[in-house]
Amino acid sequence: MNRIAALATLCGVLLATGCWAPRAPAEKNAILTAAKAKQAAPEYRIGAGDSVTISVIGSPEHAVSAVVRPDGKVSFPGYGDIKVEGKSAPELRKELERSFRKSLGLKDPTVYVAINSFGSSAITVLGEVSVPGVFPYTSNMRMVDLLGATRGFTLRSAADNTILMREVDGAVKVYKVRLKRFLKHADWTTNFYLRPGDIVLVPRNNVTKWADGIRLAVSPLAALFSFITLTESTVTLFVP
Repeated sequence: MNRIAALATLCGVLLATGCWAPRAPAEKNAILTAAKAKQAAPEYRIGAGDSVTISVIGSPEHAVSAVVRPDGKVSFPGYGDIKVEGKSAPELRKELERSFRKSLGLKDPTVYVAINSFGSSAITVLGEVSVPGVFPYTSNMRMVDLLGATRGFTLRSAADNTILMREVDGAVKVYKVRLKRFLKHADWTTNFYLRPGDIVLVPRNNVTKWADGIRLAVSPLAALFSFITLTESTVTLFVP
């Protein structure tokens, strides 16, 4: 009975302190909300090298499709240079609708802005993938899209310990991405939206690390034995 009472007391303490308690629906919702926040695709900012289209609907003479120059500008017919770098498509559209109303004398113009290609942005993938490297960012790109571009992870990978590094407000944040869990169980919360400049690292698994450690430890000894054998053979050649 004393053991049962002691166990009951311990359970009560753990529950009271929150160390051992089932997650309430509110807590689960908070976790899902946090996951969605990490996934959220940010409003893309136009950069030099991107291809953009800007046009005034119903006014064919006011349209241009061009690659953003290194100075962050494109030339627009009848208007001149437009600074587009660092702006999202919705921001640029609203700005030009105000500006064209004055500079071009258009009444309530509706401006169309589209980003055709993303030449200014890339995502870096390192580690145990079939084709590591730098890949161009595409609109609404997710982890699974990037995994397809790299042709999947290798047998030496610890795919469930994949790391996503992202700069947020001047600070680098690190997120854990369970790639294998996503592929096996369709866990969509780990299929993050990617952002330009993200770095993804797929580490080696423990078995591979262990094998590599043994190989590194044995290599000097193997080299030493090879040297000794070579020396003995050389000496033998000169012994009458």
